Amino acid sequence: MMAGYAPDGPDWQALAPALLLFAAALVPALLRHGRERDFFLGGRRSGAWTVGASLLATVLGASGSLGIVALAYDRGWGAFWWLGSGAVGLMLLGRFWVPAMRRNPGVRTLPEWAGTLYGEPARVLAAGLIAVMWTAVIAAQWNAAGTVLAFFLPAGAPAATIVLAVLVTAYTLRGGQSAVLRTDRWQLPLILVAMAVALACARRLPAAAGGPAPAFPGVLFQGLTPGTWVALLVVVGGMYIVGPDLCSRVLVAADDRAASRGAFWAGLLLLPISVLVAAVGVRLRGAGIALENGRDAFPWLLGRRDVVPPPLAGVIGAGLLAAMVSSADTCLITAASVLELDLVRGRGRLGDGSEERRGRLYVLGVGAVSLLIALLRPGIIGNLLLAYSFYSGGLLLPLLLGIRRSHPFRRRPAWVWSAMAVGGVTPVLALAGGWIADTSVAGLAGVAACGAVLLLGTLRLWDGRCPASGV
Repeated sequence: MMAGYAPDGPDWQALAPALLLFAAALVPALLRHGRERDFFLGGRRSGAWTVGASLLATVLGASGSLGIVALAYDRGWGAFWWLGSGAVGLMLLGRFWVPAMRRNPGVRTLPEWAGTLYGEPARVLAAGLIAVMWTAVIAAQWNAAGTVLAFFLPAGAPAATIVLAVLVTAYTLRGGQSAVLRTDRWQLPLILVAMAVALACARRLPAAAGGPAPAFPGVLFQGLTPGTWVALLVVVGGMYIVGPDLCSRVLVAADDRAASRGAFWAGLLLLPISVLVAAVGVRLRGAGIALENGRDAFPWLLGRRDVVPPPLAGVIGAGLLAAMVSSADTCLITAASVLELDLVRGRGRLGDGSEERRGRLYVLGVGAVSLLIALLRPGIIGNLLLAYSFYSGGLLLPLLLGIRRSHPFRRRPAWVWSAMAVGGVTPVLALAGGWIADTSVAGLAGVAACGAVLLLGTLRLWDGRCPASGV
């Protein structure tokens, strides 16, 4: 096995191209000051290209770059399904979810939409889940960005994490949704170029001696048990259908057609991108690189100047930073929208700008809390899976039921409230009690518990409608 490697200090030759490329991707946001009425939804004028690019840039964050490479290094090609499940979810989002989500033109957030189906308790429960768990998602982006920046700056990873968090929070606070959408359009090409360059550099490593690789398509299930695969499809794939950050992209679209087409082609393009990203980790493992943890795989590649020349390291670094930023800013504006529009709902005259001013304060607050979590709990996939499991367990099935225009729970929503609470708590209890070790499987258990409550409610409501048989 080839020995590991860590740079002794910042790579000054790669610093200039990395910072220049990254700054160029942020210029549209820094120059854009969101108008008061545009802060949360960007004016609802985005076309299919903007919606699709924003969706892809959002999902290709810490988990879609550093996290997938780490999983592929540890488990092989099975890591494909982290994004592959998401690709399926995005296509389903475009095909089935968009018409339901945009049915009411006055809806501005996913919890508000849930409230139109199941009443105010459902809105508050959904908003609470999003506000809490998406703070952990943002923290994972800060962690990943700090890890990348530490290669180019003399400061360590914690200091670099703080720098990035302050910068992204500042431009999101200033420009709102319009700034987020503009940067996503520029960041996506940079992300894709960075991953292609990373794979090209990784392929320069000589392959280590070993047995033959599993045949395709069986290779895509390498390192996965059937239960884990199903859990990824349900928990992660479900998040790409009803995740609040992705549903927020649906709401900024100019019309249903733009939202549907943008989501569908984003899912279609995510399939080859998933293969590209996983191939980096698989190639590093195949080259016999000995690392204590898969999380070190991408940093190892950046640190090998004999494999990745400094200018190319700058391109890769800029793309990775763009990936973290494009996910973090979307989650920031989503969390702030939920806090202001669904939980706090401060009173003000329509059009007086009070909602937007408070929204900016929530962007600042969520950015600060998520940064604190990032400094105290480093990690990427672990934080994200915990958030996904908690959210999917409580909200996946109730939100999917909303596709139907009529069902018995609209008249008796208390069953849905109970199902949301049980489904959300189950993964946390299962993990804390040690009953389940795999976070994705714990999320699947939450979905099952939520489904059990809904099934019980369906049977009770059906029994209440049926006349006695007299037998």
